[in-house]
Amino acid sequence: MDSTKPTELWSLTADESKTSSDFTFRDLSYTVGKKNNVKRILQQMSGTFKSGQLTAILGPSGAGKTSLMNILAGLRATGVEGRIEVNGIERNFKTFRKQSAYITQKDYLLKDLTIDEYMTSAAHLKLGNKVSDNEKKTRAELIIKTLGLTNSVTTQISRLSGGECKRLSIGLELFDNPSFLFLDEPTSGLDSSSSLQCVALLRKIASSGRTVVATIHQPSSRLLDHFDHLYIVAGGSCMYQGPVEFLVPYLQTVNLHCPKYHNPADFVMDVASGEYGDVLPQLVSGVENGRLTYRGSSASSRSISSINLEGNGFHQMNGDEVEKKNRRKRITYGAPFGTQVKVLLERTWRTMWREKLLTQIRLLTHIVFGIFMGAMYQTVGNDARYPLSNAGLLCFSQVFIVFTAAMPTVVTFPMERNVLIREHLNHCYSLKAYYLAKLIVDIPFQILFPAIYLVIVYLMTDQPMCMIRFSLLLLTTTCMSLVGQGIGLVFGALFDIQAAVFLAPVCAIPLLLFAGFFIQLNSIPYYLRWISYASFFRHGFEGAMLSVYDFDRPPLNCSQSYCYFRNPHKFLETFDMEQSSYYVCITGLMVYFVVLRIAGYFILRFKLNSIS
Repeated sequence: MDSTKPTELWSLTADESKTSSDFTFRDLSYTVGKKNNVKRILQQMSGTFKSGQLTAILGPSGAGKTSLMNILAGLRATGVEGRIEVNGIERNFKTFRKQSAYITQKDYLLKDLTIDEYMTSAAHLKLGNKVSDNEKKTRAELIIKTLGLTNSVTTQISRLSGGECKRLSIGLELFDNPSFLFLDEPTSGLDSSSSLQCVALLRKIASSGRTVVATIHQPSSRLLDHFDHLYIVAGGSCMYQGPVEFLVPYLQTVNLHCPKYHNPADFVMDVASGEYGDVLPQLVSGVENGRLTYRGSSASSRSISSINLEGNGFHQMNGDEVEKKNRRKRITYGAPFGTQVKVLLERTWRTMWREKLLTQIRLLTHIVFGIFMGAMYQTVGNDARYPLSNAGLLCFSQVFIVFTAAMPTVVTFPMERNVLIREHLNHCYSLKAYYLAKLIVDIPFQILFPAIYLVIVYLMTDQPMCMIRFSLLLLTTTCMSLVGQGIGLVFGALFDIQAAVFLAPVCAIPLLLFAGFFIQLNSIPYYLRWISYASFFRHGFEGAMLSVYDFDRPPLNCSQSYCYFRNPHKFLETFDMEQSSYYVCITGLMVYFVVLRIAGYFILRFKLNSIS
């Protein structure tokens, strides 16, 4: 780790000096379930985390430490009762979100960006337009130096080690100088050296006057010594709160003697798991379920409530009401909406351009399939002997365009969604700005790739050499591509990768039956006919057929004495499309375009609201 002093870091990252912020909670309870099936996860826990200290929340699996962390960080409100205060004043959600940052256990980062690019975009989003670009650059460089990432500044995230990714995740949240930093299992998946580097960095941040709280799963004794304060959870209650050096003496007060040269963290986990008998009630009582901070001989010191809550008229409140009331207040962001969109546009463009699945593979797929289909369907476009083959080509092309637009988004968007959730929790930008940038950046690809495919197929299959007809067919194909992208957005937002990859084509394929190629539209049973109007495949196939065969197209070439379908109008009659309107088809596809994107936005908003 770099030897830069933490005060140097904060002197440049803080807009103004901030007073220390102590974090207090009392009688915190958390229940899940409804009516007769209610489970209590936390049991009226109390505690205090002081600024300038690095606090570790320890506890065996299922003890409630993650639930406690999520509640304290403001990520969960439903089923919560109790009071949470900052410097003796009840926590205001809007203010607290500006003052705090939450770093999840997994480092959800955009793998195709470099450290420098990531930090630059974070500086613009967090600091906004009030800070000059030179100042943003200076702060970014100082944070990178403090993180010990100077030698990797031009390295893409996909090539970083686990420890480097964790330090980068922490550094991204330092621009707006959070007073409270919450971390869920920051050492998970790291080796001992990387874990020590990570915790050393957290201690630097804490020593600068910030309140840093992390859940830790069985730390080594060397790692444990880096923490200033322990809060140990067992069975939904607090069994110890105090300095690390007083943990072993506290356990001795109930005749629990940690063997010499034994890791105290491992020993206390065994105690919490019940391997040394039913001593949990005594330990919880010894610190009054977190109201007392154990300090050796001063264990009888005044409770947290008398120190921090005295004269505040404390009464137990329903957390749902408090948090929901605070959430209604509009949260502002570091950068204005326009700057958010601009920064996200640049970042999303870099990501998409470097993502092989979204660019190179898609481009190659459109070229290869275009040549393949052109070679297979040579000269069918203007030959009256093969109009059904040409109709098959048009139908396949629309299906191909839909799935090549949908599947890359289905695969990549769930992973990017995790990045969105992390950054949204930490108040980087609004969902509207993100979604708008995502849509704008992808539109050029949705136009370019289908156009390349269509040019190859159109020329190789001897379609009518008419720019108007080609333009109409290109418009239809582009609209189908945009619909396909919308399908990918909706399923990618709604499901994880495995479910989305399976359900997207499964749900789309039945609509293909109502496209009008496999069965004539008038032959569909009347009680199912309405589905054809809801099928975007019908609008796409019908629009393609009308582009090629409608609008007074001259008779097709016929190398025989008689060709029934030499008149294009007769061919349209065969598919029950003689009265169809091209403009209705385009309107239907545009309705799908709008509805799918609106649906994708509200699904994402619902997901974010259910988490934050």
